[in-house]
Amino acid sequence: MVNKKKIKGSNFEREVVEKMEELIPDSTWKRVPGSGAMGTTMGEGLLMADVIGDVPGFFRKFRGECKAGYNHSSDKEVKQFTLYKEWFDKIKMEASKTYSFPLLFGKLSGSRTGVKIFVAMDIEDFALLMNQYLELVKELNKHG
Repeated sequence: MVNKKKIKGSNFEREVVEKMEELIPDSTWKRVPGSGAMGTTMGEGLLMADVIGDVPGFFRKFRGECKAGYNHSSDKEVKQFTLYKEWFDKIKMEASKTYSFPLLFGKLSGSRTGVKIFVAMDIEDFALLMNQYLELVKELNKHG
């Protein structure tokens, strides 16, 4: 029997990979086979997360958890997306095993206009990312 939620999730993972490579030139994004389940079971950090991204110039890779849907409204129009703390904790733990930045990708399934896909992250990870960027800018400015 076909698991519709699994197919929906796998399709969203592919969509994230395509979108990130389109939006961030020269970056490389890949799906993790088995959506990270194998890595979690085996405790192997390199196989954890749903997607992995490599952006030239950043000192860490990105590890992302992908969640599509989670609209608990009876309306056909998407008005909300429920976020769960355990998703953030899970991807943060998985990213820490591989010295990566944790990201949570969400999709407002059924959204026809406006925001459809979003990225969320822990504020400390966001600050680390911004501080690293500022350090790189400082170094570049020193050298002209």
